[in-house]
Amino acid sequence: MLEKSFKKASTSKPVRIKRKYLIPYILIFILVPLFTFFFGKSLDQILSLTEFPQFPFNLIFGSTIFFFGLYTGIKSTRVVLKVGRGLPWGDFNGEAQSIRLVTEGPYAYTRNPMTIGYSLLPCGMGIMFQSLSMTIIVPALILLATILWIKIREEPKLEKRFGLEYQEYKKKTPFLIPKPQKIYSRLKRHR
Repeated sequence: MLEKSFKKASTSKPVRIKRKYLIPYILIFILVPLFTFFFGKSLDQILSLTEFPQFPFNLIFGSTIFFFGLYTGIKSTRVVLKVGRGLPWGDFNGEAQSIRLVTEGPYAYTRNPMTIGYSLLPCGMGIMFQSLSMTIIVPALILLATILWIKIREEPKLEKRFGLEYQEYKKKTPFLIPKPQKIYSRLKRHR
């Protein structure tokens, strides 16, 4: 059965991960790639854009970017589930909201690592399919829509739910692009 339960940290009442909660993943992993492919290829034809990069570089670079984005997105989702004890799409259903503010793992570097990860997916696809529109235009549109959603809907709710804790996290952690020195210092420590 698709239903799975886990205990919230502060209560004994289990949270159910129901089929309806999985709809965002269906959108991300099925509908968005289909839209990306067909819209991107159509736009390339309309704009008479040339194919790039040449084979086999398209597969090497494209798959590297795609799988890095996939890893980042899935890792971020798992951290929200494990540490926050909720799901990323808790805005849609109060039962699925995280009960703890997640500030570790990829969230220590950026407040929105999922956005970075899932925006890299169409970019990687575009390079693999040698499509400039898929590589640049589609990811830009997805990123714009996601940023608007976060700024208008998600951040105000997080400020309301987590108060001062979220405001402090917001002050010290970049919205989207991680600070290079923070990544460098972590890499240096793990040598």
